[in-house]
Amino acid sequence: MEEAPRRSSTDSFMLSLGIDVGKKALELALRNGEEVVARTTISNDPEGHNTLVSWLEDRGAGPEEACVCMEASGGFEEAIARRLYEEEYRVSVVNPRRIKGYASSQLQRTKTDSADAALIARFGQREDPRPWEPSSASQSRLQELTRARQALQKEKTRARNRLDEAGDEAVRKAHENLLDEIERQIEDLEEEIEEHVEESELGDQCSLLETIPGIGLQTAAIVVSELGSPEQFESARQAAAYAGLVPRHRESGTSVRGKPRMSKVGNGRLRRAMYFPAMTALRFNSAVKAFGDRLKERGKETMVVIGAAMRKLLHICYGVLKSGRPFDPSLHPGT
Repeated sequence: MEEAPRRSSTDSFMLSLGIDVGKKALELALRNGEEVVARTTISNDPEGHNTLVSWLEDRGAGPEEACVCMEASGGFEEAIARRLYEEEYRVSVVNPRRIKGYASSQLQRTKTDSADAALIARFGQREDPRPWEPSSASQSRLQELTRARQALQKEKTRARNRLDEAGDEAVRKAHENLLDEIERQIEDLEEEIEEHVEESELGDQCSLLETIPGIGLQTAAIVVSELGSPEQFESARQAAAYAGLVPRHRESGTSVRGKPRMSKVGNGRLRRAMYFPAMTALRFNSAVKAFGDRLKERGKETMVVIGAAMRKLLHICYGVLKSGRPFDPSLHPGT
């Protein structure tokens, strides 16, 4: 039987479910217009997800009656978003930065999980965010592999720090052995990532990204798995916001003028993956280098320049994926 097309707008839904996602719990608020008609808290695990589906059905909030909106929450939202998508709900997963801006526009002063869930529900109903779609099987596996590699790299840094601090020879030897084992596991994962990319439909995208000076295969794999389809973003700036790489300004009246800082609200894995490639690009990528040189001439601090280079590099990644063409420095001026 052919699946019915999913509705592309929230206009025709009577109810809106907002989910404030936590690592262990989901705070729910079901709205009918301006009224919150039901609230509850469930566990963020398969049993809790089953409970949520039943809870919605009991309140007449099936896929034809209700849309669902939740914040991106470091991956903790993925399982429940996929489950509701499989139940044929229209699901939207929104950058927390957008929800925060909406809360400010609504003059919301109460900051609790319950209040956040109600606000997210209202945002989903009024702002009509883009529908979410799950990753392909290939992309999901690549994401799992790259995330495991990033986790091991963190462990490698911790092990190296402990080794540097160790004074006893036996302790040093234990840390050296642990470090060797972690490095071996990272090498195994990198080989697995390379094989998976070569054997899947994601290979063409990774190859395009590798034409960008500063982007190697392992970084390309992270970008492809974490960023997903460029079609889900309307601009390079939106893609950068998704990674938390847009500047956050602090201004109020005439007295508060804080220095702009990286927002860091978004996909931390994608953001961290841009750090070392950006430093390489500042030396060897003509577009990023020209951009960085211009910032240095204006007296910007080193970390500000690196952060801006990270954003510029992700803009270039987005442009290459969106166009389906290899990197062309003339299309990415250093501005």
